[in-house]
Amino acid sequence: MSRRFAAAVFLVFPFLFFFPAGAKSDVIKSDTVWSGEVSVTRDVLVPEGVVLTILPGTTIHVSPSESTKTDPEYMSPLTEITVRGTLRAEGTRESPIVFVLSGGDKSPDWAGIIVDGGKVSLRSCRIQNAETGLYVVGGSVRVKDSILMKNRYGLVVQGMSADVSIDSAQVKDNDYGIFLLGGAKVESKGTLVEGNRKKDNYSSPARNGRFPEKEYKEEKKDGVKVYGDDALLGTTVWQGKIEVNGVLRVPEGARLVVMPGTTIEFGKKDTDGDNIGENGILVMGLIIAKGTPERPIIFRSAEARKKMGDWDSINIMDSDRAQNLIEYCQIEDAYRGLHFHFSNVAVKGSILKNNYRGIQFQESTVEIAGTYIYGNKSGLQARDSDVVFSGNYVFGNYSGINLFRCNVTAKDNRIADNYKEGLRLREGVPIVEGNLIDGNRYGLMISGSVYGKFSGNVVSHNLESGISLKRTDNIEVSGNAVQGNGFNGINIQDSAALIEGNLVSDNGERGIGIMSFEGVITGNNIAKNGTYALGIDGQGDVSAGMNWWGGDSPARVIFDKESDPSKGKAHYKPFRNKPISFLWPLKTIETDTIWRGDIVVKGNTTLTPGTNLAISPFVNVLFSKGAGLAIRGKITACGKKNARITFTSEKPGGPGYWDEIFLEHADGSVFSHCTFENADWALHIHFTDLHIEDCIFARNYGGIRFRSGPIEIRHSLFKGDVIGLRSYRGNASIFENVITGNETGIFVREKGGGLKIRRNNIFDNSEYNVRVGDFNDEDVDAKDNWWGRAAPTEKIYDARREPGIGKVKFEPYSKERFKIDVSGGDNDEIWNCKKQPAAGKTEN
Repeated sequence: MSRRFAAAVFLVFPFLFFFPAGAKSDVIKSDTVWSGEVSVTRDVLVPEGVVLTILPGTTIHVSPSESTKTDPEYMSPLTEITVRGTLRAEGTRESPIVFVLSGGDKSPDWAGIIVDGGKVSLRSCRIQNAETGLYVVGGSVRVKDSILMKNRYGLVVQGMSADVSIDSAQVKDNDYGIFLLGGAKVESKGTLVEGNRKKDNYSSPARNGRFPEKEYKEEKKDGVKVYGDDALLGTTVWQGKIEVNGVLRVPEGARLVVMPGTTIEFGKKDTDGDNIGENGILVMGLIIAKGTPERPIIFRSAEARKKMGDWDSINIMDSDRAQNLIEYCQIEDAYRGLHFHFSNVAVKGSILKNNYRGIQFQESTVEIAGTYIYGNKSGLQARDSDVVFSGNYVFGNYSGINLFRCNVTAKDNRIADNYKEGLRLREGVPIVEGNLIDGNRYGLMISGSVYGKFSGNVVSHNLESGISLKRTDNIEVSGNAVQGNGFNGINIQDSAALIEGNLVSDNGERGIGIMSFEGVITGNNIAKNGTYALGIDGQGDVSAGMNWWGGDSPARVIFDKESDPSKGKAHYKPFRNKPISFLWPLKTIETDTIWRGDIVVKGNTTLTPGTNLAISPFVNVLFSKGAGLAIRGKITACGKKNARITFTSEKPGGPGYWDEIFLEHADGSVFSHCTFENADWALHIHFTDLHIEDCIFARNYGGIRFRSGPIEIRHSLFKGDVIGLRSYRGNASIFENVITGNETGIFVREKGGGLKIRRNNIFDNSEYNVRVGDFNDEDVDAKDNWWGRAAPTEKIYDARREPGIGKVKFEPYSKERFKIDVSGGDNDEIWNCKKQPAAGKTEN
């Protein structure tokens, strides 16, 4: 079975003689020279160890691609020149080298030169009509006296591994000039970057990967069973160690069962010299590879120096009579890890890494669940299939997921930090719910679909766009958090959709950018986006009534006919004066997040370690019955004196309606100008350096309970709680608060020697102002407080009433009430409540 494609690079100039036959598209297999007039009609790949030299005066005419397919070793659906070896294109000013689209000066319709770990020298070159003139994702690039023009992007450098310098060049007349993504740097000298239509320069910072690279460990084994070009008849059971040095066939009617703990290694055979291995497995019967988490199955290269593409694939063809199973398997070093046609396959709990493509299939029924797909050139590509995709992690690939004409249900996935698209859907019927799509270059791209639902997703921190709709109809975009994306939160072109009930905030330029749109934008919270909340670049009017515009005047944050008479008009009236209640869609917050408007929390929601949650002034956090937050990252809830943050019940209720905000190892967290009510325990704190100032704790079972610290609590009111504060082995400074009207003001359960209680008004709590617990054997430092009009000892329970427990050291104490303003001021500097930046706005 061949995955080869005919070559199609033709050299017009008779001096040269490059015409590779039988290669996958056009892999240059030996050092080659181009000159004269060169026609490139298919993709060109310069692999590792090969040098392509282009002589002065050469013109390379690139034909546009009409295919929807991309072979795994290539990077774009457009015609491309990809360099993993060496490219020397060194012209002169008198005889420059030109890369141009065939057929004249047209809009960008080829991919450009893509440098993927190679070494490139460009001198006196002109690159034009490309999607990206020069795209560098790794390697070494030197550009001198060259011009990048009439491209969509002039120069894009992505990631920190690339070494790029550009000297005395011009980057002009592109849509975008120079983009430096993911912390990329370029050494520039004497280069002119101007006259690009949309933006000359843009950069985004480096990001730490959100997710660890999961990896299974193999068992040690003795002995190996070796196969060549063999056929497995009947039922074959594999266990131990297997080596495959050929194409191993499982014909129709046969079954291959792979036992837990088995390791299968593939020797490298490369008969055509394209550096892609040919050994693999071809299943036309049935494969059951069912490992366990403790005893996984490993498929990998047998080479000492393992590389991507050392072997072909696990090919499953025309096998739909029963479901093939790949469970708890690790597949690496392949051309395509898994490859299906006309088959029924389930992939569960598996890992696909270091492959040119993790998974590829068409005309199949496929279920993929709980699987990690990372470190591949392409994570997953499929067409014309029915797909259920749930609970997977797709990250750190060049491209994430690309589906064409698929009926797909994608739920509860994490799609993050892919260099290109996170999730790209073309045509088909998609249902995409409850996913995190974060930190990709492009987040969620939908084109050509005539039906689809996208709801309850978090689409954030993607370097350019969050959600893109192009040539779609009957699409619902609802209940999504779209924030912190580099340019626009939502892009719309030639589409009809209902966009309702979303939180669209903190995107770098526009919350929603529109070229042409038929549909309705209503009932959304659209707040604090960089340039405009809504921007219309086309001539059509847009229905955008009943949205909340973040407290801004809609006319000020909308770009439409009022700003430019050639544009359409946004019909934004009537508009909301208050935000909608937005249900936070995910139970785990795994990326830096800003909450604006009214946020509803249902169930228990967890902020993961290393992640920041910033809650803005005026926000109401509304908890459903029994719901709560677990903070293991950092929370900064920074209200203001006249713009408080409120944590309360979604519906009217008393103490204990919602659970608690639990902080554990959440150092640097801050609560300022916040109100907490109707909780079981408003704040439950373990081992956290925490600041609390100007807060109100009212009508909870308990205000604050804590262990360890250090915690600093200032200028806050505890009133109407059963217990105001409860300390267990705590380390806290409790200064200048008002603690009154509770049953117990402060309860010291155990080891109270770490407390300092100073200059508070602690009075009129119905049972005790301070209660020392039976297991507390340390004295409590509570000097210089005002205890009300009665003697302090009347409302203190300590060793004076129960010998053997600690004393409350309350003397000296104040005879007068302290003047404490619990509403407080706006002391942002001390309490680390500076304005939170919106991610993705770094710009040159």
